Amino acid sequence: MKRIVAGLVILAVLCAGAAAAQNAGAFKAGFARVDITPEPGCQIPGGFSKNIAEGVHDPLYVEAAVFMNGGVELAIAGVDAIMVSDDTVAEARKLAESACGIPGANILIGASHTHNGGPVVDCLGSDRDPAYCHRLAEAIAKAVADARAAAVDAQLGVGVGREDSVSFNRRFKMKDGTEKTHPGRMNTDIVEPAGPMDPDVAVIAVENMQGDLLGCIVNHALHGTAIGGSNLSADWIGYMRQTIRGGVGRDMGVVFINGACGDVTQVDNRNPRPPEFGEAWARRVGMTIGAEALKVIARTEYSPDVPLAVKAESLDLPIRDLAESDEALVARETPASGLGAAQNEAYLREAGLVRARKAESPTARVEVQAMRIGSAAIATNPMEYFCALGLAIKNGSPWKPTLVAELANGYAGYSPTKQAFAGGGYEVRTARSSFLAPGTGEEMAAVAVRLLKSLAGENQ
Repeated sequence: MKRIVAGLVILAVLCAGAAAAQNAGAFKAGFARVDITPEPGCQIPGGFSKNIAEGVHDPLYVEAAVFMNGGVELAIAGVDAIMVSDDTVAEARKLAESACGIPGANILIGASHTHNGGPVVDCLGSDRDPAYCHRLAEAIAKAVADARAAAVDAQLGVGVGREDSVSFNRRFKMKDGTEKTHPGRMNTDIVEPAGPMDPDVAVIAVENMQGDLLGCIVNHALHGTAIGGSNLSADWIGYMRQTIRGGVGRDMGVVFINGACGDVTQVDNRNPRPPEFGEAWARRVGMTIGAEALKVIARTEYSPDVPLAVKAESLDLPIRDLAESDEALVARETPASGLGAAQNEAYLREAGLVRARKAESPTARVEVQAMRIGSAAIATNPMEYFCALGLAIKNGSPWKPTLVAELANGYAGYSPTKQAFAGGGYEVRTARSSFLAPGTGEEMAAVAVRLLKSLAGENQ
């Protein structure tokens, strides 16, 4: 821990010197990574009961990219974690700004949403480890500072591939008129999917002026729930990074920011094959997405003309109506089958915790951030954001491509559509993982589109 803090102090001096010498008109970029793998014995969040890590399947990382041009500096950090809490984001931004001068408001911190990561959240069956969260904040700051120190003259290209064979919406309209999450493989009561998936594999790639790839940012909407078990793992995202680096033949940076995958997983409920879990399936997903990203990189054309800009807005969103008793709320929201149909004791406890939070404040503050990077843009939210909402942002955005980054710059639970709230199912059950009011997801989408249009100079 002391070595990381000392390193940040040294990097602050180096970055200050580099900033003084920087040509304000030249686009520069740098990439870096820091290992954030906790020791076995910690909790792995993401389930209804405690899952204690027995070992390490593959390391967890923070991968960071820093872009600089015309006096504007911004950073994107992809974190192998199920989510990153508001206070950890705030600490990481403060440390990074102190270390290398990039304004905290210009730093995007996005969780990969691996369900085999470290103890970062209090939710359902999981408890956060404050010491690990502090270590994570320091590691994010160090990755950003290292990437800032490594920045060189560069050029950038963007592109979008399409991959629709490994990602599936997990919610379905049923014959009884309800919507269910994971209703069971080949369930004969399924009518149709209740929402879409997003096939985009968006890539922002960077090379130096000699044509050597420095790194890339990859965006695709898919839960990190393939590997399973009790070993720490980046899930399919780790295999994706291996695939890209292997295909390029360089140990370059690969920053992953997850798309709007609140209702999208690797499970195809309408396919009779064996369940899509375990190492083989994580490899299959990661290699498939990585191969599509490689195709995009292979076709990318680069330019040193890379304007940069960042805008953000904080919203105070209402916590949902809790007029019923906790017992009545749990009884009303319990699905008859599918994911979330049990665990009512846990949900009763969660309802009480949400009620206590609302008593302290009837609203929750969330940040929506928009970044311009050349001809591409990124729009963020701190939610497990439903895919339809992410597609609405893309459809309303003037930027092609637009990358939607969920679980970014904080965490505020699930963000279902209004339709999903009416239909029911796991994601709408009141808990610390789902507490905002219906309509707040659409409100965030509208703000994101407005910010994206503002970045493009369009009238609001």
